[in-house]
Amino acid sequence: MSDKKGYDKMPDYIESLFHVFKSINQKANALEDKRTKMIGLMVYNYINKLAKDNNVDLKTIKDTETINLIPVFEYISHNNIELYDFTKIEVDDVDITKREDLERFVLTHIYYITQK
Repeated sequence: MSDKKGYDKMPDYIESLFHVFKSINQKANALEDKRTKMIGLMVYNYINKLAKDNNVDLKTIKDTETINLIPVFEYISHNNIELYDFTKIEVDDVDITKREDLERFVLTHIYYITQK
């Protein structure tokens, strides 16, 4: 993942992402959409890894009616993550062996999904 030094809001970031995941998952289930379900799984795996690395118990995150995306945008800005442009992305643009590329790919999906 990106260098998180100096970013002191990881629990808030993880909580925001978890709420996004739950929203994606609910939508995928309601629409019976396999593609959206796979995106949700990808997001969940990213969150789960972050939670383990930062000692955050996902079971303690309470449901909310609104999703606070501020920690997500702060994290992207803090770590200078440049999101992909999905209208111009090529298969070779994402190296799945690089954690940074995977994080960037997941965060780009989250951005696109939350901006609809």
